Amino acid sequence: MEDPAGFKAVDGAAADYFVRFLDTRRSVAGELYVKQVIKDLLDLGPGLDVLDVGSGTGDDLAELAAMLGPGGSATGLDLSSTMVTEARRRTAGSGLPIEFVEGDANELPFEPATFDRARAERVLMALPDPQRAVHELARVTRPGGMVVLSEMDAGTIFVNSSNRELTRALVDGFATELPTPDAGRNLQRLLMNAGLQDVRLVSTVIQNSVAFTRMLFADRIARLATEQEADAFWAELEQAEQEGWLCTGGTNFTAAGRATT
Repeated sequence: MEDPAGFKAVDGAAADYFVRFLDTRRSVAGELYVKQVIKDLLDLGPGLDVLDVGSGTGDDLAELAAMLGPGGSATGLDLSSTMVTEARRRTAGSGLPIEFVEGDANELPFEPATFDRARAERVLMALPDPQRAVHELARVTRPGGMVVLSEMDAGTIFVNSSNRELTRALVDGFATELPTPDAGRNLQRLLMNAGLQDVRLVSTVIQNSVAFTRMLFADRIARLATEQEADAFWAELEQAEQEGWLCTGGTNFTAAGRATT
């Protein structure tokens, strides 16, 4: 199933889809803006040790590793062996201080206070108990270090299709299949409950292209609608993009907190 809510299939038949999905995300202006927000909140510099939980294809962490200079290190962790293999392939021979390991966000395989910075982007919505993962991120972050979380809130997804019934079924179904669809709006609470201080929040409305919206929802639309309804749905969005009134996307929340103990 080519559907981002089907994250459990990353190492199965849909593995290639998830690699393409992450690559396509980087073509959306709003997504790139969010990634810059994350960088700014991390406040990186030479010599820091950085952890990326849910590191995916490794492209984001590679950019961060290039900012760490001599003495710094970048470690990516992902539950998917497919993603770890792809990240290693993409960074092989780069000379960057970077490594990728398989692991679970709920049980990070690192000693306490190992990293100066830790990030997790679009991870918590896929976890039944995101608080456990945030406690783990706080545990492995050194006092004074930063933890940065970023999540798209599935309850804020919008699509300006005139087929309101189909749109409602699309959005509601997507949110229902995610373990924690409202993780984004709860990032501040999650960080504070984990003992982090100086918590800050940045909200960003991301507007998607039709191409990326297709990647998000084409499989789901095909299951929800007749072929005629699906064709009309996509034709209208294509027209909207051509004429300049397309409005599809959602709200992303990015939060940062400082570790104290």
